[in-house]
Amino acid sequence: KPTAMFVGRYQPFHSGHRALIEEGIRRVGQACIAIRSTHGSSDGKNPYTLDEVEELIHRGMAGLKGKYRVVRLPNITNVMYGRDVGYKIEKIELDAATEAVSATEIRKQQKQDPSKP
Repeated sequence: KPTAMFVGRYQPFHSGHRALIEEGIRRVGQACIAIRSTHGSSDGKNPYTLDEVEELIHRGMAGLKGKYRVVRLPNITNVMYGRDVGYKIEKIELDAATEAVSATEIRKQQKQDPSKP
């Protein structure tokens, strides 16, 4: 089946990620959520392990079971393609409030209150 592909760090997975992926599912039918393996690669920017990220994705995507699949990738830094590859590269623009959701700010809040996932 046609599938929308989303590649990210998801450090942590948040409502903006879900909104983006939901829109991809709405447009295409299902999604592949690809987690880049970045844990510990930058000072404080990638605190979650692949297992933790995957668990946060499954919790965050509640109610959409069967509409998405999670896969793990190495630390993809470049996406390259040749001519006529048979897929589109498309940017989804969401409302300003959703686009303002920031994993960096979420991580800062978590440092202040570690009980927040």
